[in-house]
Amino acid sequence: MKLTFSIAATTILLSLLGIVMIYSASSYSALRDFGDEFFYVKKQAIAFAAGLVMMLVGSKFNVQILQKIKWIVLIAAVILLGLVFVPGLGVESYGATRWLNLGFTTVQPSEFAKFALMIFLSGYLSENPPKNFVSLIVPLVCGLGICTLIILEPNMSITICVGLALLVMLFVAGTPKKWFVLLFLCLAAAVPLLIILEPYRMKRFTAFVNPWENPKAEGYQLIQSYFALGGGGLFGTGLFRSRQKYLFLPFAESDFIFSVIGEELGLFGCLAVIAMFVVLIFCGIKVALRTDSFYKTLLATGIISVIALQTVINMAVVTGTIPPTGLPLPFVSFGGTALMTYMFSSGLLINIASPLQKANHKM
Repeated sequence: MKLTFSIAATTILLSLLGIVMIYSASSYSALRDFGDEFFYVKKQAIAFAAGLVMMLVGSKFNVQILQKIKWIVLIAAVILLGLVFVPGLGVESYGATRWLNLGFTTVQPSEFAKFALMIFLSGYLSENPPKNFVSLIVPLVCGLGICTLIILEPNMSITICVGLALLVMLFVAGTPKKWFVLLFLCLAAAVPLLIILEPYRMKRFTAFVNPWENPKAEGYQLIQSYFALGGGGLFGTGLFRSRQKYLFLPFAESDFIFSVIGEELGLFGCLAVIAMFVVLIFCGIKVALRTDSFYKTLLATGIISVIALQTVINMAVVTGTIPPTGLPLPFVSFGGTALMTYMFSSGLLINIASPLQKANHKM
């Protein structure tokens, strides 16, 4: 099966699955809060339509231009992240300021910033291989700058995702082993430090260790996720027949949508979703290994790293494998900015893979 078809098909299938599951997970709360059970679905459908256009643009776009404007892309990401702290522009929700108010809609700059950093790093590292510590200064400063702005929102989950993707990029770019190990240890030490510094993160960690200690507060969400996944069994309760969506499971349409999938479609439904992500990630890795330039290898690596890391972290959270943290499931969770950005990134993967398939066809 052609790489381009596999990437496009899995991207579209996951996005369409997301629209269906968002309706199922949010219909009751949307009707209760907004008087329209399709409130979230309409927004996601519009984002999906725009995402299709962006995926097409990404598949036809000259990726070499991104290499030339890497600094502009990075600076734009920094400005957008900074604007969320401007009164009147930044939108606060549940104690976090992660969105920009554009009047007619809101956008989440961190979703753009993840890929903007990957675009910058792919361009910079391909021109300046990290052979010593001095050559690591620019990518590290830029990466830490993006991470700092995101953690100040605060958004620890995205920060960790970006930090891990930065490490992947530095590893693939050829960072000397001793420096890479040191950077990995620094990141590993930063995670518990960030948890300790914020009381609410410590409460989440405690809830992860024993959610039943405080089942009506910090442990509530994880317990409800367990109920959803456990209640689904092998084949699920049936599509649109979730019980947890009736205001039991918080953020059922976004961060914990995989729990609703498990409840309604069961273990086999979850495995089918995981299989689609595995196909997409495998295709992305295959593209990265077969490119005709180091820059494209790094670009494909950055894109697929973000997708893979965020997928794994989201599923690990909802299954109680790691402490709870708010992180949407790529393509599936509610969020217009995220969906459009991810679909554009899939288009870039298709773009990078296209010349390879043409060359193979000629052979």
